[in-house]
Amino acid sequence: MTKLEIFRISTYFQWFISLVVILASSISYFKRPNYIKALFYYGITSFTFSTLIQFIRIRDNHLINAYVFLEALILSFLYYQVSNSLVLRRMIIVGVISYVIFYFSAYLYFPTYVFSAIRAGRDLLLILFSVSYFIYLLRQLPEDDLMKFPMFWINAAVVIFFSGVFMLSYFRDYIVLVLKDDTAGFWAFRNFFSTAYWLVLAYAGWLNLQSIRAQKSG
Repeated sequence: MTKLEIFRISTYFQWFISLVVILASSISYFKRPNYIKALFYYGITSFTFSTLIQFIRIRDNHLINAYVFLEALILSFLYYQVSNSLVLRRMIIVGVISYVIFYFSAYLYFPTYVFSAIRAGRDLLLILFSVSYFIYLLRQLPEDDLMKFPMFWINAAVVIFFSGVFMLSYFRDYIVLVLKDDTAGFWAFRNFFSTAYWLVLAYAGWLNLQSIRAQKSG
């Protein structure tokens, strides 16, 4: 199997898992907390853009960058909904406003590096939110089993994924320069990494569904 074939398989995997997230967060939709509803729309957004880019073959860079923008906004909204801390909520609002300004400024002032810049900005923003939320969880729930909370898994997925993606984005230009035309392996790794991320999100949605069913049966 060639690297190009592996890349294509990884693309299908990533696309399919976004459907799993949609399913895991859409059952009993109206009974779900707002952060799970945000996860549902995140899955819808990923599925829609993946379909347009990978299957309908719309390769416009502005479309791809628009997904990065929406991803940052949706996940920021998710963190805003799940937090009861006024300080954390204010930080999220300031962070989102700062990212919106940075996003459009990147197009105006350094369009050559806009691809990497807006992704690095998104990654840093979400890393900041996820680390801050971990601190919030440890203070609010010091004696609870954090692994039973869906938001623990979502937060862990976010901090690990976007930390890894930040490094890939930072070294992207260098990696492409070194690999030249042989970048299929690099993007396949990126897609499988993304697939693992979406699987954890799907597990979080399923975990919340089990909690709702347990409350209903109880």
